Amino acid sequence: MVLFNTIEMILQENNTTKTQLKKWYKNPAGQHYKKIILNELESIKDLYQGRHTLFCGSTEYKKLFQKNKSGTFFSIDEDVLISSANLSKNLPFEDNSHDVIVLSHGLEYTENPYLLMREIDRIATDDATIIVIGFNKYSLWSLVKIFSSKPPWNIRFLSPYIIKEWFKILEYKTNYQKTFGLMPYLGKNITSFLSHISFFHKIIRNQFGGLAMFTYRKRVIPLTPHKIVFNKNYKVSNLAKNNV
Repeated sequence: MVLFNTIEMILQENNTTKTQLKKWYKNPAGQHYKKIILNELESIKDLYQGRHTLFCGSTEYKKLFQKNKSGTFFSIDEDVLISSANLSKNLPFEDNSHDVIVLSHGLEYTENPYLLMREIDRIATDDATIIVIGFNKYSLWSLVKIFSSKPPWNIRFLSPYIIKEWFKILEYKTNYQKTFGLMPYLGKNITSFLSHISFFHKIIRNQFGGLAMFTYRKRVIPLTPHKIVFNKNYKVSNLAKNNV
């Protein structure tokens, strides 16, 4: 299944990330963290208000962004990517056409996330907000990957620091960052108890949780010219007379 018609950015035929994610989000652990992220998205909705929204990736959080009736909404989910046979190198949108773009595990689907981010940057408006949801490579969840091949442990985890640097190169500024779930899901009661430990929540959880969510805002370079301010302490001398 092809995302972009290039060697650098493809989804392999044996890529089962879509099935793995859907399976994980249906079990108690996935449902638990899905509810947390949905609540968090609701609490920061002022950060991603726009007229034209593009949703790309897993459909788990799509309905939340479809609620906005004041603008357009378009979704490129995994089903669309799989069923489309003639996807070109570029996404089928004009330059500077969307001011809110959501990558819900979208970077996990492609072999070269940076190329996808460059394409997202092309269609983003000058004041666009990009929302990234994915698994955090630098978390305790990554340790479980050594011992388990079940979802989500068999899904690629990405480094939030690398993603941040990529967006920095593309002239974006981070205006929100947070992770969720310091410990993998250990059952409803234990996980609920750990979530109330303020020490872990404030110092560790927000940096090393298994699920990460970031928002990036495109930096706009002002075109208004600055007035030249001259030094007020200047002296005026008479012109020399020409005696010729």
